[in-house]
Formats: sequence, C-alpha cells, structure tokens
Amino acid sequence: MKKGILIISILLLVLAANAQVVLKTIVTEGPVIAGEPFVVQYVLENAEPEDDFFQPDFRQFRFVSGPNTYTGASFGADGPKRLKNITFTLVALKEGHYIVPGASVKLHGQVFKSEPAPLEVISRAAAVQKGILSEKPSLATDSYLQPGEDPYEKIRHNLFMKVMVDKKACVVGQPVTATFKLYSRLNSKSDIVKNPGFYGFAIQDMINLADNVSATETVNGKKFQVHTVRKVQLYPLQAGLFTIDPMEVQSRVEFSTSMVSKKSEQEIVEGVIPTEDELFSKPGFKVCETSMHTEPVAIKVNPLPEHGRPAEFSGATGKFTIAASLEKQELARNEEGDLVVTIEGRGNFPQLAAPVVSWPKAMEGFEPEIKDSLNKELSPLEGRRVFTFRFISNQAGTYTIPAINLSFFDPDSNRYKTTSTKPITVKITEAAARKLQAGAEKEPVLKKSVLLWIITGVAILAATLFVVIRRKNRKPVQAEPVKITPANKPQVTGLLQPASILQEAEGHSFYAALRTAIWQFSSQKFKLSGSSMNKRSLQEELQQANITYADQQELLRILDACEEGLFTGALETGNRKELLEETRHLLQKIADTPLPE
Repeated sequence: MKKGILIISILLLVLAANAQVVLKTIVTEGPVIAGEPFVVQYVLENAEPEDDFFQPDFRQFRFVSGPNTYTGASFGADGPKRLKNITFTLVALKEGHYIVPGASVKLHGQVFKSEPAPLEVISRAAAVQKGILSEKPSLATDSYLQPGEDPYEKIRHNLFMKVMVDKKACVVGQPVTATFKLYSRLNSKSDIVKNPGFYGFAIQDMINLADNVSATETVNGKKFQVHTVRKVQLYPLQAGLFTIDPMEVQSRVEFSTSMVSKKSEQEIVEGVIPTEDELFSKPGFKVCETSMHTEPVAIKVNPLPEHGRPAEFSGATGKFTIAASLEKQELARNEEGDLVVTIEGRGNFPQLAAPVVSWPKAMEGFEPEIKDSLNKELSPLEGRRVFTFRFISNQAGTYTIPAINLSFFDPDSNRYKTTSTKPITVKITEAAARKLQAGAEKEPVLKKSVLLWIITGVAILAATLFVVIRRKNRKPVQAEPVKITPANKPQVTGLLQPASILQEAEGHSFYAALRTAIWQFSSQKFKLSGSSMNKRSLQEELQQANITYADQQELLRILDACEEGLFTGALETGNRKELLEETRHLLQKIADTPLPE
C-alpha cells in the first residue's frame, strides 16, 4: 500500500513538472511618458479556470482600466499550454524610476507570484529629445469639436475599419491571410460586437486583440493610429465561392468642446461597452456613439486538379519533406520502440493527417502521438509536425519498415509531388539478452547505498505501472501490411487530438479543429476532395457504405453543431467534452465499418 502511494506521488510530481504554472509581469518596453497611458500584462501559463487572481496595488499610478482578461492556447516544443493574459492600463503622473508590482494567483491551494518589473518614466520634452515623440502636433487636433460642427461627419472621416486580404483567389488548402484594422485620430473606446464568420475555412490566428499591435499609417495625407484587431490565416476546406463576413464594432468617441490639446487615445475591447465610464462623464466633453463594420470579401476557391493526383494524396498543400527514424535500432522481444516521422516545410499543417506505415507482419503498431512546432507569424505556416508511432514485436528477427510516402500539391508549380522516407531496418533480439545484461550490471549495483536501492526500485515500479496502464488503454493498429489506402482506415485519435487540446480554449478554435477533423476523416475514409467536400456528398458516401440512417444524421448534426459554435459562438463551453466524445465514438464506429467491394 505504501509503495503504491509512493508510486502515485512520483507520477503526480512528473505530471506537475510537465505542466508548471508560470506567472510573468510584462510592461511596455522602453521609457513611457509622464501623463500618458501604458499597459501592464500578467501572463499566466498553464492556467486553470478555477484559479484566483489577486490584483496588485497600483497606488503609485493613476488607474485607467482593467483587468481585461484574454485566454487562449500556444503550441511550443513542450507541447500545448493554456494561457491567460490579464491587462491593466495605468498612467504615471511624474517622471522617475518606478517598480511595477508583481501579481499573485492561487491554484490548487498553492500561491504563484510574478516578479516586479522596473519602469522608467520621462517627461514629454525628454521624449522629444530622445526621438520617442515627434514635435509635430499629435493626432488630437481632430478630437476638438468646433461649435456647430457635425460630430458624426467628423467620426466618419477619422474613425473607420478596413479588412485586407493577400489574395482573392486560391486553391483548396492554400491559405488566405486576412487582416482587420481599426484606424483612428480620435479619443475613442471601441467594442467588438461581432467577429466575422469564416465559412468554409480552417482558421489559424496570427494576431489577436490581446497582442496589442499598433502602428502609425498615413491615409490621404493624414496620420492615423492603426490597431491590428485580428490577423488570421484561412485554409479553404473545399472549392467554391466563399465570403469573409464583416467584423462589427461599436465605438464611443469623446470630443473636447474647449480648445485644450489632448492626445488621442484608443481602447479596443471585446465584450459589452460599460454604461458608465468616468472618461466620458466630465464637463467640457461631448460623447457620441457609433457603429462601423468592415466590408464583406469574396474569396474564390478553385478545386485541386484531378490530373496527376496520386492515390495516396490526402489534402496536403504546400511544400513538404518527410523523414523517419527509430529511437533505438535494436530492441528486445516485447520491448516497445518508437518510430518518429517528421514532416517539415510550409503549408496547411492543421490539415495534415498522419502518414500510413506498412508494418511488417511480426510487428504491431499503435496510433501516433502528434507534436507541432510551427511559426504562426508566417503564411503559409512554417515548421514541423512530428508523429511518434509506438510499436512492438514478439518475434526475434530483422525487419524492414518500408518507405513512407507523402503526396502534396505545390501551388507554385501547380503540380502534385511525392516525397518518401528511406526504408528502415530494426533488429529484434531475444528478451533473454536483456536479462543477461541486467545480471552483468548487478554486481556494481550491489555496492551502492541502501537509499539508492530504494530509489531505483521505486522508479522501476513507477515505470512498469506507467507502461502497463498505457498498454491497457492503447488501441493497436492492425499488424498486417496495409492493403488499403489511407482513406480506408483513418486514425481517429490522431485526427481529434487538436480538438481535444482546445476543449477549454475560448473562442471558436475548438469547433474549427473538430470540424476540420471530421472533414479530414471523410477525405481519408471516402476519398472526398475538392468540390465533393460537402454534406450532400458525405451523406451519399455514408449510405453507400451501409452506415445506418441514425448514424448518418448524427454525424450531420455534429457538423451543424460545429458550424454553429464556429460561426455564431452560440454554444456553451460545457457542451464541448460531450460533443468531442460523441464524435470520437461515431467516427471510430464508421472507421471500423469496411467499405463494400
């Protein structure tokens, strides 16, 4: 009993180390100007919904707004991380050197603290001298409302939105980059009341509101403060004519009715505009409310060419290479090995399915673990996706894993290309060899201390328990050589992994990942592609595959639910786990159903 408790404690410590909670304090780089607002961010990595955040004491500064909380997920070398960004807008009234206090968060009874951050505050004159601030008049000249002047006409010329796309025609799988910007020369507070719908696309966010990206641009000879509200990569799922819907924003604009120079300020939030705001209740100012939106943008998605399409093509679009290696070249009987398949390049990584491995008869392969390392700032995405296939063999001998193929469409050359790994040889030895090796090491081990014996024994027990549980829960793949195409045996767990990771992420990313997984499954199982990637064609394929009518309707209902959550945001987060499990069960059931000859 005590050993079991000790093993569990060790495993919990390992898991805790892999999900270390980190709280960081981030302030504006470089000096800020006395009397001007600046932003303080507290970024929590591996956040949990039930954490308690303790706001710092900002008594040295004038409080403007906050906390504004944004949540999301990031993918790095250590796997996915849940992120929470809590921001405050403050003003330092006098120049000098300050310390921005750290914050605290309580999670599972443990308190985590961020380090304080130094802040230099300088005068406006010093900022001009250092080149941080221009001597030219600020953009606030348009914030003064002259007697009799129409404020809404002034807003129309000095506060507006634009959406820009890098292309209006593409092929399936080729990304379109869309950037939403807010241009302003006024003191305003803007609220995003409707995010655009991206029907027919898988979405990869590049910049969002929490990134606070802004710059100065000249439009018709006038300088504007420009905020990048959102920048996304859109990967078309099927051919057709699709529309990027408008983004809708409500704004409250503050005009000065006295000849007082006041720097223009903009704040953009996502939620509900407060009914009372101290900034808009002062004498000598006039407040106006207005709505604006971007224009809809039509994108024509052309189908991929039928000519020259390889049989194993599963939707990869871009430029890729594939490589494979073994963690160990020699294994004992019944010892688990790892085959690591790495796809590198630029393209539609979110839609890349696991490559098909033709295992030798004496080997049993398992569904892969997937790990991404991608640069989201580039379009198409650049980086790598690593598939780790666990395998095992109970027969000694030397085996060859055949070359693994990857077919993709290269938009630059407008051709299909196929790249392959080299065949890999693995040697399986008798398990007795491992026992002999262990016996040879026994003598020096006996000389170690009693404490080392205890630690070693506990570690072996923990590792054994981990392997037994993992084998018990893992679903093996057929050991026979693959006689069917990738489309005939989709790997459900691998396809659903992105959606599983994003279950608790705010926004539409979960529904986008789940919807993409269903269409990838359909492409692999039924060879749907191009213009045939639609619900009507899917239902026809399900009928021909003798899938029951109830299961057909259930899959279409799940697709409808994904689109409702993706395009309207109407579904609650609490439904996601149930929806994911329903999808997993249904897709596995369909995957196990053989197609008619």
